[in-house]
This record gives sequence, structure tokens and C-alpha cells, in this order.
Amino acid sequence: MAREGGRLTTRVRDGRWVGKNDIAAWLAGEVEASVLCALNPEAYAGEVPTRYSRRGHIPGSGNLPARSLTGADGRFRPGADLRAALGGLVDDPAPVWIYCGGGISATVVALALTVAGRPDVAIYDGSLEEWSADHTLPLELGRPA
Repeated sequence: MAREGGRLTTRVRDGRWVGKNDIAAWLAGEVEASVLCALNPEAYAGEVPTRYSRRGHIPGSGNLPARSLTGADGRFRPGADLRAALGGLVDDPAPVWIYCGGGISATVVALALTVAGRPDVAIYDGSLEEWSADHTLPLELGRPA
């Protein structure tokens, strides 16, 4: 059954994107943020091959896999379950910056946090595709402590 078309108006909102220089400033301690990798734990740890120049994750970043936020049907987990999966991030005072391989999985985590009430979520859209290609930038292996 076909649905009638609708109208969508979009607008760019400042603060929704961060870049390589923002992440480098965070690593240098110049800005505060909670930085998360949305890839699966194996990719985060550098335990499996990826299509990126180097394996691993940005030092100091946490791991919140996008797939941990959805059920088998691909929909977000129900309200309380979603908040529990997001842990303390919903109430963390620092802005949340999310990356993945190329910015796609990060959008799932960003949307989940936004739905849960975070007004200040940003995506590093260059993600590991950009970061790992610059061999002057650090990556580390291993799972979160």
C-alpha cells in the first residue's frame, strides 16, 4: 500500500559534528568530552581485520557498540532497557562525541542518546577512516578496562 508523500524540512545544527582536530584537542586535554567508539568490541580492541589503515581505537575512548542498543528486529531497545544500555552517558555532564569506522554506526548511538534526552551529542564523521590514515595520530589495542 502506497503512502502519501510528506514534507521534510532540514537544518544544520551547530555542535553536531566534530573533526580530527577536535579529537586531537581532547586527547591533549584541551577540551572535555566523553568519546565513544560505536564499533563491535573486537574491532575496538583491534582483534579483527578491518578496512581501515590501522587497527584499534582512539586512546581513552570508551566502547558502546551500536548493535548493543537494538533488538533482533533492528529497533531500539524499549525505554528503560535503552537507558540501561547507555549507562551513565545520559546524565554525564561532558558532551558526548561518537566515532566508528566511517560515521555510520556512530549515528545509531547518537540517535539513541538523543532519544534518551542528550542535547549535546556530536559525531566524528571522519571516524577511523580518517584517523587511522594519519600515522602521526595514536591508536591503541585492547578492550576497555
